[in-house]
Amino acid sequence: MYILYLILGLILLYYGAEFLVRGSSSIAVSFGVNKMVIGLTVVALGTSMPEFVVSLTGAITGSDGVSVGNIVGSNMANILLVLGITGFIGPIKAEKRTIKLDMPVLLLITLLFIFFCYDGLLTGYESIMLLFVFMIYMLYIIKNSREISGEKKEASDPKSNKLTKNIMLSLVGIIGLVLGGKYTVQGGVEMGQLLGISDYVIGLTVIALGTSLPELFTSVVAALKHEHEISIGNIIGSNMFNTAFVLGIVPIISPLKISEKIIGFDNWLMLGVTILLGICTYSGKRLSRGESALFLLIYALFILNIIFNFI
Repeated sequence: MYILYLILGLILLYYGAEFLVRGSSSIAVSFGVNKMVIGLTVVALGTSMPEFVVSLTGAITGSDGVSVGNIVGSNMANILLVLGITGFIGPIKAEKRTIKLDMPVLLLITLLFIFFCYDGLLTGYESIMLLFVFMIYMLYIIKNSREISGEKKEASDPKSNKLTKNIMLSLVGIIGLVLGGKYTVQGGVEMGQLLGISDYVIGLTVIALGTSLPELFTSVVAALKHEHEISIGNIIGSNMFNTAFVLGIVPIISPLKISEKIIGFDNWLMLGVTILLGICTYSGKRLSRGESALFLLIYALFILNIIFNFI
C-alpha cells in the first residue's frame, strides 16, 4: 500500500509545483511584484504546509521528536538537497537583496531557534518571539514588494484579466503540494516501519525528505523555466516559514521537547549549512554547479551519519 501512496504523492507534488510556479509567476507580473517576493511568500508558504501539518500533528500526539526533527531535517534538505539539485541543473543567481537582507534574517532566525533550544524545551513564549521577528520581516518585504520598473504597467494589460485564473491555479497547486506531501510521507513512514527504522531516523530522513519534496519539485520546475528568483527565494522563504512560522505556532499549542542529538549536533549543522549558503551567494553572487555538488555531498554524509551514527 505504501508504494501507491508514494506514487500518488509524487504525482501530486509534481503537478502542484507546476501549477504554483506558473500561477504565482503570472500574478507577480500582473501586479508588478518582484518574483523573488512571490517566492518568499506565496510559494514558500505553500511548500511549507506539509511541514506545518506534520509538526502540528506530532505535537498534538506527543511526538515532539518528529515535530522538531522534521523541521531541522527539512531545513537541511532544502539547502543541501533542493538547492544542490537545482543549482546543478543551472547556476542560481542571487539578487542583491537576497544577500543583504534575506540571508541575514534567515541566519538570525536560525540562531534564535538554536538559543531557545539550548535548555531542551521550546516554549510558547520563545516561539512567539520567533513569530514576531518573522512577521516584521514579512511586513517589510510586502511593503517594499513593488518594483520601480515597467512591470507595473503590465497590470493594465488586457492579459491581466487572467488574474482570477492564475490565483485559482496557484491555489490548486498549493492543495496538490499539501496532499502530495501527506501521501508521500505516509508511504515513506510505512516503508520505514516495515524496514525496522527508528522514529528518530524516520523523522530526520523519511519525513523531512518527504516534506521537502514540494520545495524540490517547485524549485526544479522554476529552474527549468529559468525562474531562478523563485528557486532560491522559495528555499530561503520556506526555511523561514519552517523555523519561525511553524515552530512559532506549534509550541504555543504544546511546548516541544528537544532531543539531545538535535541540540548537540543537528542544530549546529543546520546553522553551518545556512552560513555556507550565505557565503556561496555572497562570494560569487550565485550558487554555482561546483558549490551545488558540495551541498549534495554534505547531505549524503549527513544521511550516512544518521544511519551509521559516525558522530
